[in-house]
Amino acid sequence: MTRPSGSFPSAADYADGVAGGTVAPFRWRDLESSAFARLPELHKAVEASGADLDRTRTGWDHARAAGWLLVLFAPLALPLPVILAVKHADAEGWLYGAAGLISAAHIALRAAEWRRTRTTGPRATPQEAVLAAFEAVFATVSAGLVAVAAVLTPSVGRWLVCAGLAAVAAACVVSIRVARRAAARGVPASLRPDYEEVVALVAELDEDDRAAVRADLDLALERLAGAGVISRSQLAEAHRAPLGSLARRLWALERSPARQAR
Repeated sequence: MTRPSGSFPSAADYADGVAGGTVAPFRWRDLESSAFARLPELHKAVEASGADLDRTRTGWDHARAAGWLLVLFAPLALPLPVILAVKHADAEGWLYGAAGLISAAHIALRAAEWRRTRTTGPRATPQEAVLAAFEAVFATVSAGLVAVAAVLTPSVGRWLVCAGLAAVAAACVVSIRVARRAAARGVPASLRPDYEEVVALVAELDEDDRAAVRADLDLALERLAGAGVISRSQLAEAHRAPLGSLARRLWALERSPARQAR
């Protein structure tokens, strides 16, 4: 009967389980997390970081991330369609439509940001707050241009676009205030990526804990190599891996073009 990989108190015990056939398949991330079993906070961070290696990003994931960035930065481009609409009346309809679409999408993104902060999720980073300030200025300038055009040539459509642009500016200002209030309440600025969390926690280890984890890993690696589970080249690479980076280093090496070509 196989044993759950996360139930081993040490890397050496995990290696014995793999060599004895009670654990399958062997995974570098399980080996590494077992080495930190005696340090609960680090163990949890290492497991989370290792799980990220197993997650396959689909085309939809990449498209969603790209879309989020596009909407986040889009207000910086608002003056362009507004200026073109003022200069080219024949294209005014679709240009103002583009400005309205950008406005609606960005306001929705900001609203999601506020909701995330209210539920104790990560607030906007300082860099995002600076970006929001710039976007508020760009949106305000764009709204002013459309307002001038609406005054010179009255149009309900122009005033609606102006209102949308003003709403973007207001949403960006609110985002800055929400971020500041969240900071005062102690809400985290952002969720640190799992691997960065591991690196930070490893850096805080005292020498005794560091030496104990390293000795456990070295013993486990020797046992795995002796049982033929890992090759001598993998053993050498594993020994060179910084503490907390074993699984990520071997994962990257095993997927490198040079390795794939063999």
